[in-house]
Amino acid sequence: MPARRTKKPGDQMHRIPQRIALSPIALATSLLTLALTQTAAAQQAAEPPMARVEVTGSSIRQLATENALPLTTIKSEELVARGLTTMSEVATSLTVGSTNEPVGGGGGGTMINMRGLNTNRTLVLLNGRRLPNEAIGASSVNVDVVPMSAVERVEVLRDGASSIYGTDAIAGVVNFITKRTHTGTTVTGGWVQPERHGGGDQQRVSIVSGVGDLNEQGWNVYASVDFQQRARLAQSDRPNISDPNLIAQLGGNPFGTAVAGSSSAPANFTVYQNGKATTRTGNPSFAAGCAAPYGGAQYTIPSTKATGAGAGTCILDPDIYPQLLPDNMQATLFTRASLRHHGDRLLTVELLATESTIKAQNPPQVFGAQTDYDKYNPGVRKPLFITPSSKWYPGGSGGVPAVAGVTNQDLALTWSMDEAGPAKTDDRQNTRRLVIADQGELMGWDYRVGVVAAESKRAVGWRSGFFATDGIYRGVADGTLNPFGAQDEAGAAYLDSISRDGITYRVARVGYFGTDFNVARPLLDLAGGPLTLAIGGDWHRETYRDGTDPVANEVTYKVSGTPNSYPRGERKVAALYLEADAPITKELTLTGAVRADHFSDFGGTVNPKLSVRWQPLQSVLVRGTASTGFRAPTLPELYGTPQTRTPSTGKWDDPLLCPSATPSVPGTGSLTTDPRYAGLNLDPARVCNTNLITLQGANPDLEPEKARTVTAGIVLSPIRNLSVSFDWWSIKMKGTIAQITEDSIFDNLGQYQDLFVRNADGTLDYIVKTRLNMGGLRTRGIDTNVNYTWPTTAWGKFGVGLDGTYVDRYEGQNDAGGEWIDSVGKPGALATGSTSANTYVYRWKHNLRVSWNYRKFGVQLTQAYTSHYEDTNAQPNQKPGQPYFNEIDHYTLYNLTTNWNYADNLKLTFGINNVLDEDPPLSNQRIGSRVVFAQNVSKPIGRAYNVRVNYTF
Repeated sequence: MPARRTKKPGDQMHRIPQRIALSPIALATSLLTLALTQTAAAQQAAEPPMARVEVTGSSIRQLATENALPLTTIKSEELVARGLTTMSEVATSLTVGSTNEPVGGGGGGTMINMRGLNTNRTLVLLNGRRLPNEAIGASSVNVDVVPMSAVERVEVLRDGASSIYGTDAIAGVVNFITKRTHTGTTVTGGWVQPERHGGGDQQRVSIVSGVGDLNEQGWNVYASVDFQQRARLAQSDRPNISDPNLIAQLGGNPFGTAVAGSSSAPANFTVYQNGKATTRTGNPSFAAGCAAPYGGAQYTIPSTKATGAGAGTCILDPDIYPQLLPDNMQATLFTRASLRHHGDRLLTVELLATESTIKAQNPPQVFGAQTDYDKYNPGVRKPLFITPSSKWYPGGSGGVPAVAGVTNQDLALTWSMDEAGPAKTDDRQNTRRLVIADQGELMGWDYRVGVVAAESKRAVGWRSGFFATDGIYRGVADGTLNPFGAQDEAGAAYLDSISRDGITYRVARVGYFGTDFNVARPLLDLAGGPLTLAIGGDWHRETYRDGTDPVANEVTYKVSGTPNSYPRGERKVAALYLEADAPITKELTLTGAVRADHFSDFGGTVNPKLSVRWQPLQSVLVRGTASTGFRAPTLPELYGTPQTRTPSTGKWDDPLLCPSATPSVPGTGSLTTDPRYAGLNLDPARVCNTNLITLQGANPDLEPEKARTVTAGIVLSPIRNLSVSFDWWSIKMKGTIAQITEDSIFDNLGQYQDLFVRNADGTLDYIVKTRLNMGGLRTRGIDTNVNYTWPTTAWGKFGVGLDGTYVDRYEGQNDAGGEWIDSVGKPGALATGSTSANTYVYRWKHNLRVSWNYRKFGVQLTQAYTSHYEDTNAQPNQKPGQPYFNEIDHYTLYNLTTNWNYADNLKLTFGINNVLDEDPPLSNQRIGSRVVFAQNVSKPIGRAYNVRVNYTF
């Protein structure tokens, strides 16, 4: 059966413009031909002189046009024109990224994943300096903390930059740059309202206010305050996304009634006889249509299973609770004070304070033999028994309906606590960051120094609907709790006593304190200009603490972290770097940089970089770079989850005591006949086809990941207002840090035999399954950018732009020396090295923009396009040529934004996001949860209208 693609309504109608937009070369050629017809006067217009500025990726102030690095700059006005209302949307819109916007109850926020290399290999800066990482993962920056109203531009360096910035800058750098100064007061209000009913609406208010003229008075102070919130969107509000027929087409199991009910309200039961489970099941409310006295609410419907286990039970309606987007709130304060002193020196102080909260709604807490009893012993499950001594026993004095044949047996329950409502969690992040910096000229040297102190905190807790598991068991056993209906006064009071609502059970903190310096000056004159040398360095201390309270063991539902666990770690990093910019001739410039880092926990690393810029003609610029990079293991990877011994997830043969010719196939081994182990009296059940003990957790012996990056590009500017660029890039990594899988170990016993730790007598103590430096990753592709603005006419100014990324290769290697597997256009290992998480690397992704500005009025239409790709297809019957194999078709979104400068101090913006009201493509990546839209491509909101009012006092 040939691979099929999921088709969307109107697909044929949109195919022609999509194909045209897919070809940046065709677009560039068309624009070039058109532009060459413009007048010679437009070609010869004089360019104003440009000042030297700081550019992301270099420590030497220079003209942006002189840059040999592939750098994309997006101004704040362009972010508004594209209809982007949050930093999360800014991050996901980058064509070089494979970033997903958080859905459901994800509390980590939005992290940028450039080149599909994972969020921990993209460096995120604010005004050229580091931000603290999100606290629990402690490996990536949550860009939701960036103050959007204060941002002047975003610079995206599409190149490795470890030679200047150190760790994490393998895939590139995203630098959010705020306004230098601001005077007056500007108030902005924004609303996003989906056209379809339900949630997902957003509100935003920001105020930016400042005083002082830096040029005339020598000082300026401004502050910006952002507040935004988004209402949750329930799955029931988008029935098209959970349509049973579509789920079945994807290979899932749509909701049906001819199945056994699991946890429900009222509780289902299984009859026990002589201490053993029987096949007899039921529910006291089954005969009444599964309706129970819950104040008019009904949570379940009767099962239509006629015989056997599960007959006579009630089924929880799966569409009541799931959500597609959670409630979200963000508040950000950013303030900057600037003071000129001693001539042209500038002292600045920046303060950032943010709070971000995600309030997720989950189905109610469940109890019974299908759920863990505690967190200390995962997989240990106990029946929840009600005995005939309880007044709530069917047919007893409590008024619960009798069930024929159920008289004096113990009943094992599967109970869903719907009476208490959905289980709601609270995930709160706080970021604090203070920067004091000074820059200017001293003794002929340009200097820049700064001190940074920052902390990120994340607190996770239960808002409502959570109870102590052992308390539920006790309350049912002693007859206090009624599992078949509403609680009486005593039962309600008891539930209150075992409630764990309002408890923050996990708190993680990441601290960053550091200082940096940079000095630069021309040393001598070369044929093309002065040779400039920059010397810089930094020192900083990182700390990490993560504590999960023992109370987390009492609630086995929606709990992160390990109860009574308090991992922590810290390190100090010192670095020194040199950069030299050498204009060999007027046309040729070479730039070299090298940085040496020393980490207190694993040692040092040195990373050089060489850049070349050659401009043989005014209209042609050729550029290229070659560099090495690294990512230091994060503190949680080194010192996070404590190392614990747990049974293996699969059954295996002990390679020494139960050898097999095919050790990767369990159950093929036989007890050893080696005389050295004859006295052990080995039990085949303990060494053959059994769960072996593994050691899991953090690994303090990890080494840095290493990378090599090469870029080569050309920029063509044959006439004024036209720029066309192509940049080829290649990244090769080795020693990627990942969690090794049991399959990898037993597939490569020769390579991983040192992971088997044995006792003196040869018996197995444990198998090391911690994080390790494993395989590699290599990827390459081409970035393209086209921009053209027609000269202003009586009809106004027209412009067109395109940013696109084509990925030719994205190959992962689970184990060093192992097979390379290409993942372009299909799910690939996010961090490589036998990880279970997936990322999607599109063959082609672009943003195409068409704009028109006439006097005080402007319009921009933006097309966001992603090419087709294979779905997750994780099940055995989801293979090419087999049923349910799914390929997601190319996907296109259009956003339309208009703005009107009604007055000098009043600007109005109106936009339509997802103009054609395209549903997100359906995917089987989360089919088990029945949430089947491709969250990596689009939101489930549908067409939405946004209004923005900007008023300046």
